[in-house]
Amino acid sequence: MTQAQVVRCLVFKAVQLFSLSGKVPMFGRSNDSPVHFILLNVMVVVISVIFAQGRVSAAEQQAATVAEAVKAIDLSKFPTLIGAEEVGTLTVAQLSYLAEGECKAAFEFQRKALTDLKWSELPGSAVTDQYASGVFTRDGFVLSVSVVPSGDPQQPNLLHVSINLHGNVDLQKLPTPSGLTMVYAGPQIAMYSTDSSVAETTAACRKGLLAAGWQPYGNAGDTHFFKQNAVRLTASINSAPGLDGKTAVSFSAEQMSADVPAPVDNVQLQYADSTKQVLFDTKDIRENIVSFYRNTLGDSKWQATTDHPVQIGFKDVLIFRNPAKDMLTLEMYPVEEEQVLRVTAKYETAAEVAAIEKKLDAEMATAKKRAELEKNTPLPKVSVQLPAKARLTEESSTKWELTVATGQAKATVAEMRKQFKKSGWTEEVLIDDGMVGEITLKKGRQEVSFSYVDPGFIPAEITLQASHAELQKAHAKE
Repeated sequence: MTQAQVVRCLVFKAVQLFSLSGKVPMFGRSNDSPVHFILLNVMVVVISVIFAQGRVSAAEQQAATVAEAVKAIDLSKFPTLIGAEEVGTLTVAQLSYLAEGECKAAFEFQRKALTDLKWSELPGSAVTDQYASGVFTRDGFVLSVSVVPSGDPQQPNLLHVSINLHGNVDLQKLPTPSGLTMVYAGPQIAMYSTDSSVAETTAACRKGLLAAGWQPYGNAGDTHFFKQNAVRLTASINSAPGLDGKTAVSFSAEQMSADVPAPVDNVQLQYADSTKQVLFDTKDIRENIVSFYRNTLGDSKWQATTDHPVQIGFKDVLIFRNPAKDMLTLEMYPVEEEQVLRVTAKYETAAEVAAIEKKLDAEMATAKKRAELEKNTPLPKVSVQLPAKARLTEESSTKWELTVATGQAKATVAEMRKQFKKSGWTEEVLIDDGMVGEITLKKGRQEVSFSYVDPGFIPAEITLQASHAELQKAHAKE
């Protein structure tokens, strides 16, 4: 039974007792009947429950999980305008893309799609030929839509469409320090001012949010981020010259498309919903970071796929999977000059992982097919006429070693390069100073590289190396 139902039942009982007694009980009166005494207690309970209910609604406000957000809307599956191109962000909580059209018609498309999903438009929408914006709500969730010109002078009808889910947090019910005066409150932002200093206000706001179950989730100057479930709260606290030096406080929120945890003790932290990734630096050691993620993710039935992180390149990598086959990739590496451990934790859905694996499988199949084709297809022959003064010391189908008299390497290579230029080969010269040379010639997939060493006191050495081709000697007439 809900608290509201309990209140209704108690009120009904109170009315019944009034009907039975026919009197209104007087506090402290000695001749009150037992019925009156019971009625008095019922009324006290009713009043207590009513006031308690008001306190609970503010104190127990819980930010939405990703699953709860998806029940309201999943923007990764939201319809887009016909001809939509260059999708910038496509997640549960964010959708942005470019499309040709007119602002009013484009906004009307979003409006209809949202109302069809039982979202209600709040007052204050602005729809013009130049721009359009509006705020919608459903089941406590807030969503904003904006349509503006892209600003590309070559495509004057190109629009930028942006839709953002701001979560289900009532910003006016957030715990705030005493002394704050509300300046403005709306569905997307709540603004206050106070005579207290920035430092005092920051500390007081932090204390209240922590007590309400919010976790620190990074800072950027005077902007402080907190996280609860899958909602990120932004608290901006700074000195406001326009308010006679008072401290300005504003709160806003955004729904996260992934609940990516991070330790509270970090040097700096950044979260990007477009990639569903958190990046942070920490003074902590690798073992403690691994332990944090094992314990935190383990509470939600995530498990590491290996007992220990695997070293890939310069990073230590540990992969977690959950029963739904979603994946969280943890990467760590030290940044010596800053004396920190840099950590990234990236979340990918099972569908995203499957799509990546499918793409990799297709690429591997293509590469395997190409390798088999190349293996069974003879390499094209590249004819090279050796200068008369060059002596071939080693020879294979793809590599030749030559020697020439001291001081003759550069001229000898230049003579051979002319043969390639006449046949349409392009050159990339890394160095060619007479003592050392590195030149690469290309034609399609075929490559032939020249390298030489000519110190000036011993015979010079020249190497020809072919790739995707075979070398063969050319006769003088060629």
